[in-house]
Amino acid sequence: MVLTLRPRAARFGLNAPHAEEFEPEPSPAVTRPRRRVGRVPPLILIPALLVALLLLVPALYLVIRAAGAGSGAIDLLLRDRTLLVLRNTVLLASAVVAASIVIGVPLAWLTARTDLPGRTIWSSVAALPLVVPSYVGALTIVAAIGPRGLLQDALAEPFGIERLPSIYGFWGAWIALTLFSFPYVFLNVRAALRGLDPSLGEAARCLGHGPWRTFFLTTLPQLRPAIVAGSLLTALYTISDFGVVTLLRYDAFTRAIYLQYRSSFDRSMAAGTLPARQSRWRGTGGGAGLQRVDATES
Repeated sequence: MVLTLRPRAARFGLNAPHAEEFEPEPSPAVTRPRRRVGRVPPLILIPALLVALLLLVPALYLVIRAAGAGSGAIDLLLRDRTLLVLRNTVLLASAVVAASIVIGVPLAWLTARTDLPGRTIWSSVAALPLVVPSYVGALTIVAAIGPRGLLQDALAEPFGIERLPSIYGFWGAWIALTLFSFPYVFLNVRAALRGLDPSLGEAARCLGHGPWRTFFLTTLPQLRPAIVAGSLLTALYTISDFGVVTLLRYDAFTRAIYLQYRSSFDRSMAAGTLPARQSRWRGTGGGAGLQRVDATES
């Protein structure tokens, strides 16, 4: 038996010239209905505009004050002291963000993708630092491991240690801000992990990838938006913080602007950004008293 393939029109007993009559008609293009964007109700628009105007008041105040300083504000921005404080602020923010990622991402993985005992409790405990103000945390750190703190008192008698390394400056501010701001990264990454499809990781494991390679090639790229969002919140919090850098005597923008207001009472120059005169606070008697020493820069 010999099988022959015939055109569709021939099977129906039609000649080839009429074959186009049986060709399927192209289906009409599927068009999605356009979403009609309605107008914003006045009950929502007016309060939103009022809130936006209120948020712009501090920025407008700074612009007006900085403009009142004239050419002195520009000279102030170009001083070496300004660049030094800018470097300190960027360095602190970068270090806090990096440490928050190192702490927050693994902790989010442990509480979202493992069978860690008490995962719910650990998740709640990890978010608790957001409840505590950062300056309270800085005071706690100073009282615990600062000069004449609890740790030094505990080590004085058995080991004869009379003084611990100073906690003031960059390292103290970095530790305090990291411990009280890493939940911004932790919460964002944990929410992203709970929303990921675990079958992608399982497929990578079936292809022969180990757990670390699966994490870095499959899971981590999907977590980048959450990590970036948490890092941005952490950096903004670090830059805007005042209590930690003041208590631990680290020259960041907020402390420098405050000292400009206190030392020279020149609001225009302070709004311009940084101090023309700097005041240093030195603790005497392990924090029992504070002594102000003014240093005027040329």
